[in-house]
Amino acid sequence: MTTFTDAELKLVRKLATAPPFTVLQIKQTCPTHSVCNPLPLFRIYKIDDESFEAQWNGYHEAGPKQVFRCEDTA
Repeated sequence: MTTFTDAELKLVRKLATAPPFTVLQIKQTCPTHSVCNPLPLFRIYKIDDESFEAQWNGYHEAGPKQVFRCEDTA
């Protein structure tokens, strides 16, 4: 199971007060290509008040997704 970095955990906590279906993400510019739109490196999607989905991506490839219960990250 993937653990959250401090920056990711900050977004997870912010998501707790957001309405369902909110998406928050951490984006960085691609270090290889000066003009491209890389995937967000970290993305969370609030499913409902009890759970959310987190995804860890590479710059150009989709990474693993996991569903978490909000209470597990409190």
